[in-house]
Amino acid sequence: ALYKSNRKEGGSRQAFLRKACQIPGIYVPSLYEVSYQADGTIAAFQPKYGDVPAKVKKEVEMDLTHAPYPRKPLVPFLKVAQDRAVLEIQRGCIRGCRFCQAGMVYRPTREREVGTLKECASAMLQNSGHEEISLSSLSSSDYSQLAELINYLMDFKEKGVNISLPSLRIDAFSLDVMGKVQDVRKSSLTFAPEAGSQRMRDVINKGLTEEIIIKGAREAFEGGWKRVKLYFMLGLPEEEDADIAAIAELANTIAAAYFELPKEERQGRPEITASTSFFVPKPFTPFQWAPMQTAEYFENKRKYLKGKVREQVNQRSIKYQCHDAVTSELEGIFARGDRRLAPVIEEAYRRGCLFDAWTDWFQPQIWNEVLDANGVDRYFYNYRERGRDEIFPWDFIDIGVSRKFLWREYEKAKAGKVTPNCRVQCSGCGAAKWNTGICVSDRKAAECAAVPEDGGKESEVLA
Repeated sequence: ALYKSNRKEGGSRQAFLRKACQIPGIYVPSLYEVSYQADGTIAAFQPKYGDVPAKVKKEVEMDLTHAPYPRKPLVPFLKVAQDRAVLEIQRGCIRGCRFCQAGMVYRPTREREVGTLKECASAMLQNSGHEEISLSSLSSSDYSQLAELINYLMDFKEKGVNISLPSLRIDAFSLDVMGKVQDVRKSSLTFAPEAGSQRMRDVINKGLTEEIIIKGAREAFEGGWKRVKLYFMLGLPEEEDADIAAIAELANTIAAAYFELPKEERQGRPEITASTSFFVPKPFTPFQWAPMQTAEYFENKRKYLKGKVREQVNQRSIKYQCHDAVTSELEGIFARGDRRLAPVIEEAYRRGCLFDAWTDWFQPQIWNEVLDANGVDRYFYNYRERGRDEIFPWDFIDIGVSRKFLWREYEKAKAGKVTPNCRVQCSGCGAAKWNTGICVSDRKAAECAAVPEDGGKESEVLA
């Protein structure tokens, strides 16, 4: 509407941008200027004009239930990767994993009412003819009305529609749900412990104990599954060799749990796939201050873990897969990079760097030449730990979660302390100011209001 009115009035492009930046959620890069310290860190990031907001506040959909949702999704004429209807059941996540950007950026958790989801699912499947529907969220198990929704969708399953349930946690409820919607003899279960040792899972605030993981795997095997995929990360903050070796040991323990089944209930050997990616620190997370490891470190630890897998008693049942270290290093540069990297992206593009996510198209030598030509210091962007008060290129964006909360979580990570999830206790992250979702449900409204944005005293917040 603003664009149309500006054009009708004969306003210039610059005039439109000056007006557009007044709309919450709109960022106009050209209206801000950056100054730098001698060491390359940001000295100041500020608007060029007095009427340009110093902070860009994210926009939040307050009422997901009544927000528009496509009942007639576009159906392509060719086979595509995501060839299914997608039903978003909630936004946000209560868990607070310290490496997860989405879990912080999309706070607070907001659910869609189950009645609306039923109507959307029915309409999308009828209008599209898709043979699969996927329930989309960051943590599907945490949707409070998941059982009722699954029971409703079972009618479509009987008509030949497959139900996909990503992002489930390891517990009896999730396994019961999976057992209803999957052909267990054909499918595999995917779990994401993220770290092998309990110490590292506490560092990243994963909220999973080995007891829960093994219990979940055992129940999965009893339910008929024999294929299990496990996702881990290498290079996490505070990581030691013992934590890496624990990945192989955990995979071995899970395989051993399969052999506890009576012989007549087994279907040959279990298939345990342990997959590792390399940790890349992301903005708006407690680990935005953390250093990233080098490609050489990742390669050494990959070989170390591969050797540890071979040492396990059940190694024949374990398959180890690993992500590429070189692309992870490049990802790290751009994950926390600033506007000084813009010429790098343009030059790499002009030299033929396209479709880099495909291994056979990735050209690391060109990227390295372009990075060197533009004076990009790998240590500056990837390998150093940031100071507490360093200004980040993204600090002008207000995502709701406060920087003080993120720093507090970083310190707790170093101490190996766990923060309860949002349903158990409010931690004063700052998202309550949006006055929606879990922050205002039941007892949370009063509880969140009582916790100051800086978290208050540690004893008050964590009691």
